[in-house]
Amino acid sequence: MLIRRWRSLGWLGGALLILLTGFQFPRIHQSVRNVFDSVSKPVLFAGSSVRNTASALRLNFGKFWDAVSKAREYQEQILDLQTRLLRYEEMDKENQRLRKLLDFSQALPYKTVGARVIGEDNTPWKRVVILDKGSNRGIRKDMVLVAPEGLLGRVLEVGPYTSRAIFLPDPQCRVSALTANGRVQGVISGTGSEILQMKYLPIDSEITIGEEIITSGIESLFPKGIQIGTVVSLEKDPDGLHLRAQVRPAASFSKIEELLCLISPASK
Repeated sequence: MLIRRWRSLGWLGGALLILLTGFQFPRIHQSVRNVFDSVSKPVLFAGSSVRNTASALRLNFGKFWDAVSKAREYQEQILDLQTRLLRYEEMDKENQRLRKLLDFSQALPYKTVGARVIGEDNTPWKRVVILDKGSNRGIRKDMVLVAPEGLLGRVLEVGPYTSRAIFLPDPQCRVSALTANGRVQGVISGTGSEILQMKYLPIDSEITIGEEIITSGIESLFPKGIQIGTVVSLEKDPDGLHLRAQVRPAASFSKIEELLCLISPASK
């Protein structure tokens, strides 16, 4: 503060000196004025430069924040477009699945009702799913469930608007089956895992790895000829009287989202 006062007094004194010498000694006045100009011009120029720099900084800072705001806006637009794209891709996949299911239903000699898997109730020894159709849509207990890939399971319990069903990996689900080539009969049962077992095969059965397994139709529940899976390995039963085949199911049960319930032979 003290320095500013002395600086102001200095400038005031210089100005008075110029005025006084201008009246008394014109030549001296001109010399003093030249000295004053040479001293004051850099200071005035520096002040002007500071003001210009500050203005430029304010302008650039404003442009910077405008750019940041636009970048955020563009980022939000990109995220929105990505979300829409994912939604459209999911809709396209769903349409493809439903088209495949429709084509499959039209090729079946059965009336069918389509259903969605809307929940699961799985334990290590149970593979239960919840369907979005119930008795109001004609669903009944023990109806067979299929997908374009093959046999899935059967309806376990029916409510007015939803149903509970078990898939083949559930140990409760047993199906009479046979090998597609050798026509060797056995029983498919679940193990709680993705691999099924085909039991009670004659010890002298001619079964090859990779052979397809289909429903035999011996029982009234499961129609004949529905694909179940393929043989991946063979071994003897502990009793030594039968063979046992490990069967990889045709359907991937963990990926099933839509399926068909077989109601009755089609009258079409």
